[in-house]
Amino acid sequence: MARMKAEIYACHSVDELVQLVHEHLDGDVPPNVLSLFWTKLHNLLDKPPRQRSGGVDWNATGRQLNDVLGGTASEIDAVPPALLGRVAQALASIAKKVADGRGGRTDPQKAMLQDVVLRGRPIFWAELVDRAAKTTDDFRPKGLVSVAWALATAAGPLKRYGNAVDVAPFFHSLHETFAKRPGEFSSKHLGNLAWACMTCQHEAPGLFEDFAAEFVRRRKREEAHATSGEGIISTNDIVDPTTLCQWANAYAKAGHAAPALFRSLAETSVPLLSDFDARHCANLAHAFGRAGEAPRLDDGSSFFDALAAAAVSRARQFDPQNVANVLWAYAKAEHDSPELFGTLARVAVHRLKEFDARQLANVAWALSKFPASAGAEVFDRIADEVASRGSLDAFTSQGLAMLALAFGTIGHASNVDFWDGLERAVVARSSELGPIECSQIAWSLAKVERRSEDAFDAIQRTAMSKMGSIQPQGLSNLAWAFATAERGDPHFFETIAGESLQKLDAFTPHDKVMLVLAYAQIDAPYPEIFDRIAEQSFSRLGEFSGLDLFNVAISYVKAGHASEPLMKAIATEIIRRPSHFPVELLVGIAHAYASVDCRNPALFYTIANECLEGGCNEINPKGIASLAWSFATLDVFHSPLLGALADASEGRWDAFDARSLARMAWAFAKAREDRHQLFESVANAAIARRDEFEPQSISMLLWACSDVGHLDQRLFESLAPVAAASLKDSTAQGLATIAWANAVANVDAPCLFNDAFIDACAEKESELQTQTEALCQLHQYNVWRREISGHASLPPALGQRCYDAFINQPTRQSKLQNDVISEMTAMGIDLKQEALTPSGYRLDALVDVNGKQIGVEVDGPHHFIDRRPAGSAILKQRQVSGVDEIPVVSLAYWEWNELETSHAKQEYLRLKLS
Repeated sequence: MARMKAEIYACHSVDELVQLVHEHLDGDVPPNVLSLFWTKLHNLLDKPPRQRSGGVDWNATGRQLNDVLGGTASEIDAVPPALLGRVAQALASIAKKVADGRGGRTDPQKAMLQDVVLRGRPIFWAELVDRAAKTTDDFRPKGLVSVAWALATAAGPLKRYGNAVDVAPFFHSLHETFAKRPGEFSSKHLGNLAWACMTCQHEAPGLFEDFAAEFVRRRKREEAHATSGEGIISTNDIVDPTTLCQWANAYAKAGHAAPALFRSLAETSVPLLSDFDARHCANLAHAFGRAGEAPRLDDGSSFFDALAAAAVSRARQFDPQNVANVLWAYAKAEHDSPELFGTLARVAVHRLKEFDARQLANVAWALSKFPASAGAEVFDRIADEVASRGSLDAFTSQGLAMLALAFGTIGHASNVDFWDGLERAVVARSSELGPIECSQIAWSLAKVERRSEDAFDAIQRTAMSKMGSIQPQGLSNLAWAFATAERGDPHFFETIAGESLQKLDAFTPHDKVMLVLAYAQIDAPYPEIFDRIAEQSFSRLGEFSGLDLFNVAISYVKAGHASEPLMKAIATEIIRRPSHFPVELLVGIAHAYASVDCRNPALFYTIANECLEGGCNEINPKGIASLAWSFATLDVFHSPLLGALADASEGRWDAFDARSLARMAWAFAKAREDRHQLFESVANAAIARRDEFEPQSISMLLWACSDVGHLDQRLFESLAPVAAASLKDSTAQGLATIAWANAVANVDAPCLFNDAFIDACAEKESELQTQTEALCQLHQYNVWRREISGHASLPPALGQRCYDAFINQPTRQSKLQNDVISEMTAMGIDLKQEALTPSGYRLDALVDVNGKQIGVEVDGPHHFIDRRPAGSAILKQRQVSGVDEIPVVSLAYWEWNELETSHAKQEYLRLKLS
């Protein structure tokens, strides 16, 4: 036996070694010699095959090796447990080494070994499992670890070659042996066994639970002894960084939930973190991230914080895989660690050339979860690196999706070469994309406003072929992406709609929101989508986030499906938890309700209070104007809010666009707010932006300024040429409003009010027939033209229609007016109520005083802006006095209300009429 061992040691090639042992098979080859043979064979694989002048007959060598393997299997029961583990380890190492694809079938030695060890019948492995399963009680823990390691190492290669081995009997017996004598197994043994079970992909929940419970029990016992003052237990159960990593990885990759174990692993790791190297930090972080475990320590801090500190201190030791693993883990756990992300981002930036495709994709994806902590430079550099590599063939389809998702999430669209390359890869490899990848890439392209027709068409083809396997989130993201990018044909959207309706019960609230956001953007109506989602959501709005409720509201409004019950239910939910809605969302919600004339005072008072509490200074100019407009549109006037909005606008007027300026003025005019400084500021800003105004904004702004009596001639003159240039784009109401406003301000503008203006009005005569307000305004404009030029300007027929509409407006006598008339009648004054003047105005009363006719106007609150005449009152008094030549006496409501007796009221009337 000694001689044979020496001869084995002396062998220099595989064929020589196999021939030597094969010659002795007919005799007695002891187990220790077989063990030495397989170990020697494994070692020889690291050397190149020996070249012989006559060559090697590898077929013959293969037959000989197969005999040796069969002999080893047949004698397996005679192999002592300790030796059996070594034999198994050697064979497993050979299997792993020759399974490597490098060299392939062109390497005759490797091909021979693959045929014998991997492709042949797995006799040895079946015998090994059978022997070990029957005799686990005879094995020491170390021997069981050796067998388990061998099975785990060989499992992958054997399965790849179609020779999977059933390991269940071994692990079942192992579990029973552990239950009998758990104290003999060290924590390191158990960690190795758990790793082997996981690697073999064997489901053994009971084994995992018992191993975990034993680990936790030992740590608690050690902690109890340490805190009791008895010192550390004298034990050989050493737990080092490698063992901790192995435990964590085994349970994480097996998908076995064990919160108590991970908490114990965390608590055990913290005192040892100074002994961790970069790889330990990366492996442990990756395992905790994969398992979704982020335990809190006794002091309340997160284990991830302690691990981050250790990782930062060793950042220079990190290789690309370490960097990728740690960042991926923290992103997966949604645990932001600014120092860690910043440090590892800087490490990555300086070593990007060393990162392979998978590592680059993982790093980009992870950093995109916390871009502020990572810093902007790293994304620029990653994009440059990816673009510089030209072809993206090295990236898997998942890698392409992760890259797209990373840069789409942070809205990084500046590197055109990066996105062009990614789109080319998507087009070329679209058939490789899975359902999730289709939706992720489409969503990312839409997010950065990339609308490549080729890329979206390729994604559409692939998605259509896999539609049945696309999950709810994927369906909603696909719909949103294609709708946002204005891509996809009607059949595609119809298919997504049909698939979504079938799976709607599985949609999360956010998935439903994304779906309605998508279908609200496209022209083709899909009412069933909106109806079904509304029906399902009525009683479950409490599950929607603030952002999701906001998106539901604006989507249903935009799609024309904003039913009163749904809007009321959304309002109720907002009122119930207003703090869940940032101010910018409340601004958008107010706008949505105003857009569909959905008046809900309780909601709007809630919005007002939240905006006041949150601070209106945080709202951008466009939002300020939108909020003011929304309240005014629904006639909900909240003076404290308006005041805060006015204050928040000061010093920022140059940031308001034309439409926002018009909306601000219109809203404050509707609210009858006397804010001279605000209108002055709006006018100045509007003059500076006059060329940006569209017809609707011009009419809104001029009406507002005229209505409150802010008659800035500069504003009217500066907007006149702009209005003149857009007459064809103006509505009939817009033309009438501009005309009326200029009449109030008494600002003639020949560049605007000329034959072209009259022609524009005449062209819209059919539109005017149903717009009484516009007809009345045009009549007052016609009176104004007669006032300043001596003759009307509207065509006679149109002028007559305007006059008829004006004089036939319904009249209503107020209590104040009746009181005044009663007192004048008691005084014996000759009067005529609701007297019609030649210009078409109706006076509250026309009285005869000493043979002279005087008009009396009883002016209530709506005639004033904080006791200053409103635009309508200014125009009426001026035109009745100037055109009809009837002096007008205004009786202000506040003066009359101060008079307590009939005598006082009559004295007041005598004074006014005199």
